[in-house]
Amino acid sequence: MCQPVARIIKGDIRLAAGSQACKGDHLQPANSATVEVLCYGKGNILQLKSGIIDEQCSLLFNNQAQVCIREKRFNCFRTKGPEEDENTPTLITPYSPLILNPRPVLSWTPVPNAIGYIVQIKGTGVDWSKEVNPTSLSYPQEQPAMQPGTISQINVLAKMAEQKFIVSSSILMVLHPQKAQQIKVIIERIQSLKLHPDELAVDLNYVYKANDLLSEAIEVLKERIKARTQNPTIYRVLGDRYLNVGLSEEASREYRMAIQYAKLRGNVIELAKAQIGLELSLQSQLPTRINPDQK
Repeated sequence: MCQPVARIIKGDIRLAAGSQACKGDHLQPANSATVEVLCYGKGNILQLKSGIIDEQCSLLFNNQAQVCIREKRFNCFRTKGPEEDENTPTLITPYSPLILNPRPVLSWTPVPNAIGYIVQIKGTGVDWSKEVNPTSLSYPQEQPAMQPGTISQINVLAKMAEQKFIVSSSILMVLHPQKAQQIKVIIERIQSLKLHPDELAVDLNYVYKANDLLSEAIEVLKERIKARTQNPTIYRVLGDRYLNVGLSEEASREYRMAIQYAKLRGNVIELAKAQIGLELSLQSQLPTRINPDQK
């Protein structure tokens, strides 16, 4: 019945390095010092004193994803999918505006009857365009990478008949090198624990999520699914991340898988979380009600 809130790095008498700390667990530092802990809510490694761990970690985050409901767009990190106009080539990946990779894979929703697409990227030291037929493009190696700490504009143009174009615009920002280095150090400390790949993926997800790197969080979880894990937590957390970026249909798919595996394992906590997530994801897919006063 553990509700994990942190990962012990080192320094506790009772909790071994690499073990998860549950809500309500009491830290017992060795030699009256501190315990080094990865606090999931903060996505950071902290030095904590003796006491209840979740109180010291200041657990402010909700284990359940914040759903992107159409009439409450301010809840969303960035809404995805052709919700306003199904004929717009809406950017799908990267899943969020803030990224680590300066040469990401770009993908977007298909536009009916489009005969091709043009991708344009403009930013500091970057100004190029490329015509493609599929709905994805690996960042061209011959083009300069996006600069860290600067904003780049990504335009996707759907080519239609009679030289007409349908355009969508998004922005991306590569994380500043100093912040990226801080995250790298945290990740290396977690990797040094030699965790099971599923546990490592979930922990990295919390680090990325806390730093608004939702694309990285989603990708690290997807890798475990490609490896055919049957861990319900992986599927449920991936559903949470999909909800964070407005991909409610994808979230529903992952929550259903989480429910299936949670039942097989008898994991009642993950089952309850996945069921709540599925309900939220289905709710976000309902048609928006129009207020007559807004017409």
